[in-house]
Amino acid sequence: MADLADKAITLLCGLEKKAREVLNELEESGEASREAKVRAEAAGEGVEGSEDTEGEGLPGREKFENTVVDGGVKLINEFINSLGGCKEKLEGEVGGGSQKLIDKLNLATQDDLEVVKEMARVAREKVDALEKRLDALDKNGKNDKNGKKED
Repeated sequence: MADLADKAITLLCGLEKKAREVLNELEESGEASREAKVRAEAAGEGVEGSEDTEGEGLPGREKFENTVVDGGVKLINEFINSLGGCKEKLEGEVGGGSQKLIDKLNLATQDDLEVVKEMARVAREKVDALEKRLDALDKNGKNDKNGKKED
């Protein structure tokens, strides 16, 4: 389940990254076309008497391209924002679902494991002490049998 969630989050991050790259490319191409227009106007190739406003004096094809690029930029921005929201929602739901699953399976927590380890260590120490005591009693019992004579 967690593996699936990790894959989904990775996929969303990849889509978001790709969308940002496309957005940057669109912005750069728009800036390049504006710079070309400014250079053309500075060289005297622009339309005379036109103001320096967005889209004025451009041929119909360039106006259309600019409109398409602006629309694409808006769509990609909306897409990126929705991806961010989806990513957060997915992380929240997967995290909540994982916690519910852990609770339902009644899995031990790290604190529980530490307590059990400590109990095992103490039990091991007691067993070692009892084994030493038993060995000492065995030695004493053998000595008593060897030291006493039966009639």
